[in-house]
Amino acid sequence: MLLLRDLPKYETLLQYAQRYPETNPGAVEAYLHMLRLSSDIINEIERFFASYGCSQGRFTILALLNRNPDAPLNPADLARRAGVTRATITGLLQGLEQDGLIGRESSDDDKRMFFVMLTKKGRKYVDEVLPELFRRIKELMAGLTEADRKHFLTLLDKVGTRLPMLATPTRQSPKSYPRARL
Repeated sequence: MLLLRDLPKYETLLQYAQRYPETNPGAVEAYLHMLRLSSDIINEIERFFASYGCSQGRFTILALLNRNPDAPLNPADLARRAGVTRATITGLLQGLEQDGLIGRESSDDDKRMFFVMLTKKGRKYVDEVLPELFRRIKELMAGLTEADRKHFLTLLDKVGTRLPMLATPTRQSPKSYPRARL
């Protein structure tokens, strides 16, 4: 999440390019705006889910189960699909189960294994939230034509394929710095 609200002007980025020759001011500007928008979207979606007494993490689990409501999933599959750890999924499932939105059923093959499914209350809840979420997404994206959206997806895919470059060390990467104490 990007906490920075005051993004640097292009002129500032040009000055950085003079100090740091590897800087591409246009690339940095586009990156910072993309990051700022992503952070704002995450903040707004959290506010949306909070208005329904939920969180993005909890709703992600409900949405995954809602893709095929008659096919329960095991916690490991849910964790993988949601992109969270098993410890995180345990907490999410406990809260959802306490709220009556999901249920568990034991595996016939292995009694230590269980599967998770939406309850009737969970289905009703998802059926209440998703149409409003889809309506708001439609409004958010209304300024783009279908061609714009397709082009946008192409651009996002291009950026996404290069994402590992951010964390991949290079020959010139600093060896190690001590962690700052706050």
